[in-house]
Amino acid sequence: MKNTYDVRKKVIFVLPSLAAGGAERVMSYIAQNLNPIKYDVTLIVFGFEKDKAFEVNNIDVRYLNKSRVVTGLIDCMLLFKRLKPSVVISVLNLNIYMGIISVLFPKCKFVGRIVNVVSVLKDHPEEKNRYIPSFINKLGNKGLDYVICQSQDMYEDVLKTSDFKKNKLVIINNPITKSFQVKKQVSKKNDNNIFRFTTVGSLEPRKGHLRVLDVLSKLNNVDFQYTIIGKGSQEETIFNRIRELNLANKITHVPYTNDVASFLTNSDLFLQGSYVEGFPNALIETCAVGTPAVVFDAPGGINEIIQDGINGYIAKDEEDFKSKINIALSKEWNPQDIHDSVFKKYNTKTIIGKYEELIDSCIED
Repeated sequence: MKNTYDVRKKVIFVLPSLAAGGAERVMSYIAQNLNPIKYDVTLIVFGFEKDKAFEVNNIDVRYLNKSRVVTGLIDCMLLFKRLKPSVVISVLNLNIYMGIISVLFPKCKFVGRIVNVVSVLKDHPEEKNRYIPSFINKLGNKGLDYVICQSQDMYEDVLKTSDFKKNKLVIINNPITKSFQVKKQVSKKNDNNIFRFTTVGSLEPRKGHLRVLDVLSKLNNVDFQYTIIGKGSQEETIFNRIRELNLANKITHVPYTNDVASFLTNSDLFLQGSYVEGFPNALIETCAVGTPAVVFDAPGGINEIIQDGINGYIAKDEEDFKSKINIALSKEWNPQDIHDSVFKKYNTKTIIGKYEELIDSCIED
């Protein structure tokens, strides 16, 4: 009997760049962790190698070195023709382009991965600058064989706002992309008797940094140091607000770091102000190291991650957010329980297994 895996199936992942970003990190991680016995994986990156924020090992990586996706489409199609993939998996704006060119590769299955709850995100200013005509969206969507949604919220949003049918949609959450060490205990103030808070997220309006700052300015009898990790278009606005609220001496800004885990581990509490998420990697990671979180209620998988009183709290508004911070600071947390709450659902083996199931079903169709 012939071994099914004698000939590896060609799978191509397509990314706009390998610059710092959640989608880039997650998708390059998945590409590297597919079973090498079953799949021959290539990662095509439209952007420049010099801009990469993540190392990619043990798979073939092709940089197109283009400043715009549209200028690299011909090169990308030539690679498809040469490599003859069975499955192409794309993300972000590349989903539309891959859907459009899919007609030229009828033997290949095209899978797009959506990264946010579009109906909510479209109301935020940073997204309005990325407007794509609806007929282009529909044309691109029509060419996709499957669409990956990162959360139940995203799945339901796609059903309501697009022409995709249920049989084209699959929910696959983000994996925990590193081996996080669980801290021994939540420290409850450092040697200087000061609580340490951390937020990880791009400095964009949708991330809700301003409302977190407003709450922190109203915390009474709580000494804290707050670290904000990220960069983005709202940086000036955010730091103007910090000065207005007289919080400058309490806040540290880290534009980018390769060692987010250390900041999360050394924190007493993770804070998230987002109005919308896809499936927040930083929230999973803070739980993975055993640090609890207080987050605003928002669509995008937050209610799938946070278990009330086990790994954090979800707040309905600013007053509730303030209250939940105080409750969290007075609670005795179990870091191992916090870790287990996410690891059992989002570990690499589980999530990669779901990607491999999807790829296999594409090949078998």
